Amino acid sequence: MAVTELTATRPAASPPSPRPGARSAARPGRRPLGELALSASVGVATITALVPLTRLIVPVWLAGAVATVAFVLLLGWLLRMTRLPAAAVAAAQLLAWALCATAATDHPDALLGILPTPPVIRDLPLLLSLASQQLLEGIAPLHPGEALSFTLIAAAGLLALAVELLGRATRTPIAAAVPLIAAFIAPQLAVPRGADLLPAALLAAAVLWMAAADMRLREPRVARGALATGWAAALAAGAVVAGVVLAPFAPVALQGGSGVGATSRIDATLDLGSDLRRPAEVEVLRVRSDAGGAPYLRVATLTQFDGESWAPDEAPPDDLSFLPVDTSVGVMERVTTITVTGLTSEYLPVPYPAVEVTGTSGPWSVNAANRTIFTPSGSSLGQSYEVRSHVPQPTREEAQSAVRRSLGADGFRVTGVGDSAELSPEALLLPPDVPPQIRELAVEVTAGTDNAYDALVALQSWFRGGSFRYSLEAPVEDGFDGSGLDAIERFLDVRRGYCVHFASTFAVMARTLGLPARVVVGYLPGTRTGELIDDQAVYSVAGSQLHAWPEVHLRGIGWIPFEPTATLGAPTSFSPASAPREDDEPLITPSAAPTPASTSEAAPEREDVEGAAPEARGPGASSAPPVLGVVLAALIILAAPAAIRAVRWNRRLRAAGSGDAAAAWRELRALAIDAGMRLDESESPRAFGTRLVNDRGVPEDAVRPLVTGIERASFGPAEPREGWAAPATLGLSGALRRVRHALLPAGRTRLWATLAPRSLVARPRRR
Repeated sequence: MAVTELTATRPAASPPSPRPGARSAARPGRRPLGELALSASVGVATITALVPLTRLIVPVWLAGAVATVAFVLLLGWLLRMTRLPAAAVAAAQLLAWALCATAATDHPDALLGILPTPPVIRDLPLLLSLASQQLLEGIAPLHPGEALSFTLIAAAGLLALAVELLGRATRTPIAAAVPLIAAFIAPQLAVPRGADLLPAALLAAAVLWMAAADMRLREPRVARGALATGWAAALAAGAVVAGVVLAPFAPVALQGGSGVGATSRIDATLDLGSDLRRPAEVEVLRVRSDAGGAPYLRVATLTQFDGESWAPDEAPPDDLSFLPVDTSVGVMERVTTITVTGLTSEYLPVPYPAVEVTGTSGPWSVNAANRTIFTPSGSSLGQSYEVRSHVPQPTREEAQSAVRRSLGADGFRVTGVGDSAELSPEALLLPPDVPPQIRELAVEVTAGTDNAYDALVALQSWFRGGSFRYSLEAPVEDGFDGSGLDAIERFLDVRRGYCVHFASTFAVMARTLGLPARVVVGYLPGTRTGELIDDQAVYSVAGSQLHAWPEVHLRGIGWIPFEPTATLGAPTSFSPASAPREDDEPLITPSAAPTPASTSEAAPEREDVEGAAPEARGPGASSAPPVLGVVLAALIILAAPAAIRAVRWNRRLRAAGSGDAAAAWRELRALAIDAGMRLDESESPRAFGTRLVNDRGVPEDAVRPLVTGIERASFGPAEPREGWAAPATLGLSGALRRVRHALLPAGRTRLWATLAPRSLVARPRRR
């Protein structure tokens, strides 16, 4: 039976009179300022959420993003002050966003520079494709092109508009902040680079500002009271817990992408520990050479050493013009063909010493001092090129005569430092606090040698002689990592470590003897695939074959690579002049041209090292991915809304059973929202009850006690009225159960309301 709402002498929905001095939402000028505060908080939160992107992409786009966000939000605020319908305001904001995005394209066919025309719309897919390609192939910090800048500016404006509309629609700023949090976290998961604590704190403050501004508009009487304070305290505590306690356990990107995309990487700062312990067992390069075998491929050299770390060499960019190899001995010409299949880097892997590179695409330059190839804005991914190199071929006698020991001294007499374009005085520099035992040990190991070559071979043999062991795990367990003096001391003590420890220790010990030395970062030669191209064997290089080795400069010969790392590669050895050889057989068998056995067995030798991490044991070892953990986490996330709603239902039901009419009324409104009803804050309890009965078929005797209870709790004893004045025949908890059964009958409706309860995010609208 339909129920007719009767007019009461005292309006049931009339709020109590405000306290003297209380702030009122109806006070002139208060609503515009509150709306402006809400729009401003959305803008600040949006820009703050984009801060992590500025570490990966040079922020030349940031000014355009700020202007777009400000224009879209300010226009929305001005139009709301004219009392336009919400749909009209949203449409105007969307049009403003389109104008700003068109201006960001800088398209020559845009009308007045801001109005999109058919040619502009037709070129949008191409712009997005170019932006996507630069993101996938670019290297952080990425210098964005016009397409990527347009995409970022447009995305920033669209994100701000979505957050504002979502927040106003649901009346829940915390739910609206979810896209902002996702935008903030995504760059850090893609390319982990340390904690952004300050931007995270700023984002949390901006979200709290959004919540405060929204609450002040909806509930001006409590916006400065205990409720607002409690919300702020809860959100602040949650942010601290999430950032300090939970963040260290969050999953990170395991694949070593140094760029914005997710391929493999090369780290030119010698911070290789995490990459070596999590090797990417995917192919990054394919190599073949006309000289047989495959060479080591270098990407960067590190000469500057300050005692804490090695810094990659820098030089003014040049074109791809190489100087001739500066050597007084014979050279062997080698042509190496390289195809980059899975490496995203600003460097091109090349053998040493390169004298010509052909076939590259994009702006590539050569560092004349170390013959490395780099780009300011491109990527190595997908490059296929040929490298012609002139490998010095000294005889053992020539190498032994290059640098002799000084008479009566422990070091070597080095002359000609600075007379070669490839030799910098920094290659001899050491920090003043080098522990004396490092030099003493170097002198002890090389005792009995009278030339630099024999001393270096002795040092190489000492590292590879059995007293040192290759291990990826020992450095972590024993508390040292990296390449500084502290790590070198610890490495010489425990004599277990990985290539970074071997290479940096060898280079420092060589410098203590007066020999110019540096460290090279690159790749091992790889493994033979069995494929032949132009009668040349093809080698596959995996991301797990990332490596570091030392080089020492010998006067008149140039930079010579050595391989001190135990069980890896092939040690350097020069053939004597009297050794018989074929016309095309090189005199030198250094680590730059390893034997075939070494290239195929390098990875297995690493797998057998005791204590090596399971992730570092190569393709033969399996480490099951945490699929169960991912599935469990997904199930927890999906079940969280239902669990929270169930807790609220049980808590309010118990409160209703004890006579709490306010709790029963809150649950009644929540049930209506879950059932898809739209609520209005200005609607009286009796009018709402009438709608439940007339529109949704809820039994009148189930609604009556809930309406009567909230009226009595809010305004005192209600006067007997026709329709609603009959005494309650059900308790409040029983009434709630009957209403729930009527609004959410068993079946699909109850299932969706349980899994995705709208009442967790939606609120009654405010007129």
